[in-house]
Amino acid sequence: MRELDGRSALVTGGASGIGLAIAAALLGEGMSVAVADHSEEHLAEAERLLGAAAPRPGAVVLHRLDVTDRPGFAAVADRVEEQLGGIDLLVNNAGVGLSAPMSTAGFDDWDRMLAVNLGGVVNGVVTVVPRIRRHGRGGHVVNTASMAGLIPMLDAGGIYTTTKFAVRGLSASLRLALAPDRIGVTCLCPGLTRTRILDPVGGADAPAGTPTFDATRDPVNAEFALAQGSAMDPAVLAACVVDAVRANDAYVIAHAEFDDELDALHAEVLAAVRHDVPVAPGRRAVEERRRALVDEVKNSIATG
Repeated sequence: MRELDGRSALVTGGASGIGLAIAAALLGEGMSVAVADHSEEHLAEAERLLGAAAPRPGAVVLHRLDVTDRPGFAAVADRVEEQLGGIDLLVNNAGVGLSAPMSTAGFDDWDRMLAVNLGGVVNGVVTVVPRIRRHGRGGHVVNTASMAGLIPMLDAGGIYTTTKFAVRGLSASLRLALAPDRIGVTCLCPGLTRTRILDPVGGADAPAGTPTFDATRDPVNAEFALAQGSAMDPAVLAACVVDAVRANDAYVIAHAEFDDELDALHAEVLAAVRHDVPVAPGRRAVEERRRALVDEVKNSIATG
């Protein structure tokens, strides 16, 4: 998607934080943008903020959406296609950050986080990708993971880490799967960025029992909240996303403060490889053929 002007995007979790910044950046490139979000309050604020950035009348449409609601997702996608003439870019950005610590979490904690952070991405892919494929113009998918999809977090962020590692794996495989359809896939891995991720799902309308931020219970998230004062401006990250969509990059990693930790993680994985265990020739041949197929797809992506 080197040319963005005149094309259309659907951004989930698009009424605040990273999603709102991405929506604004896409409007700035001449795209029409559908903003989907669970919060009526945030949608009203987004309508006010994005209205002035719209490149033409009707370029911004807003829809309330719970990304775990599959029929609701399909209904929103149908309406967006009617309003904007199709969907060229899907940004699966909706997510939540609060849960019980992994070591003490119950099924409800796991189910809630998996349903939004992973299930919401799956629902976006299953609902929207066939629509992008159907119009034949090609397109792009951006899935918001996290640096926690590359580097594990401590106990308080363990369930979040699980979901974001899954989004990274989903994105990497989806990138290979959609290459023949000229649909690119980018995995966005933010570090500390100014967002509302510690807000409960649903905001003021959150159902009873929804986790809420409590610094005394959750010192890791307390540190995260404190660090918001020096967190990245989401507009900076959004500009990187625009660049990645145009270049069909596999990842957006804009937080260079993780360089050393990524190097250490890579070294740790390589050090775990046992070179004293024999590799059967047949097994090696299977993996070489698999790798050749992957490399072929990657080369096709690189050459456009």
